[in-house]
Amino acid sequence: MKSGSLTNLIVYSIVAVVLIALGVLAFHALVPESPQPEVEQARAAIVRARDQQSGIYSPRLFREAQNSYDSAMAAWRSENERFILLRNYERVIIFAESAEKNAEDAMRNTASRTKSLKSSLESEIARLNREMASFEKIFLSMPLPPDVRKKHSRGKLLIKEAEIDFNKERYVDGNLKITEANEYISGTYNLARTTLQEYFKHYPDWQEWAMETIEQSRKNGSYAILVEKIPPQCHLYHGGKKKYTFEAEFGTNWLGDKKSRGDMATPEGKYTVTRKLSGGATKYHKALLINYPNKIDVQEFNERIRSGQLPVDASIGDMIEIHGEGGKGGHWTQGCVALKNSDMDILYRYASKGTQVTIIGSALTLEEFFSSRENL
Repeated sequence: MKSGSLTNLIVYSIVAVVLIALGVLAFHALVPESPQPEVEQARAAIVRARDQQSGIYSPRLFREAQNSYDSAMAAWRSENERFILLRNYERVIIFAESAEKNAEDAMRNTASRTKSLKSSLESEIARLNREMASFEKIFLSMPLPPDVRKKHSRGKLLIKEAEIDFNKERYVDGNLKITEANEYISGTYNLARTTLQEYFKHYPDWQEWAMETIEQSRKNGSYAILVEKIPPQCHLYHGGKKKYTFEAEFGTNWLGDKKSRGDMATPEGKYTVTRKLSGGATKYHKALLINYPNKIDVQEFNERIRSGQLPVDASIGDMIEIHGEGGKGGHWTQGCVALKNSDMDILYRYASKGTQVTIIGSALTLEEFFSSRENL
């Protein structure tokens, strides 16, 4: 080959290589840049939002973030089906940036809402526990319908479940449960309070009976027994001054006056001791029999028969005592007043035939009683 021809071939080869290189560079320059960085940033933001439970606490924003991400991926796949130089990833990037922004907004909203829900849940759990602490004992002792007790039990269970959710940082679930618990607890307690308000309409009579009993004890220098159902206590007075106070238990249907035999209610009124029983004379350790029914009880019983409040074949009942074998932690008698045996020993020692026994609903007003429970 002649030297000139060789030289030309080399030159042509170099030019061809250069042209090819320039073509490749030009081609790559015209190929649109991949949106992968933007898409990856969006995906990472959504993962962080999911880990922070934004799907629970900020569902709308989190859903919008996911939808935008899905749209970005769909647009990316669509563009990749086109000729490479004709691809346009602008929509992909817009969707990806929108997904990232929504995910970040969801995380910020989640942090704020989590703090609020945590505070709300903690506050409601504490409030309902305080309410139960101040009122549950009297509530549980009240003769209320079974469905009311069932709702109360359901409310207590929901509070426990809400406390578990709180400890596990499941604040949405916890708030749903504490809201339902509040409906049960507040509903049953409101019913109980309404019942008590109706019962306490007799407070003026109770106050008069108690004052007369204490004054008689003071005037005669004698012993007197004052029993109150709320709180459940039996007081022994001497010379008008309180000498002893014992815990007491009553009939299972204790809220209200006794109306007839078998109603499991403890009577309310002014009575006297008619007999002292001990040994084989009573199965309740020791007992003080009182003169129920008295003249007023008989009159009220007959009026209930006449007005149709009681059936014509009802009987008034009798054999009401203050006796031992108490301390069971609830109201269980058939209408008597029960004390612990050790307390009954003391009462029995000082009481005698003719000792006055007055049984009332409460020496406190209902407001004073509720206030005393709140301060426990």
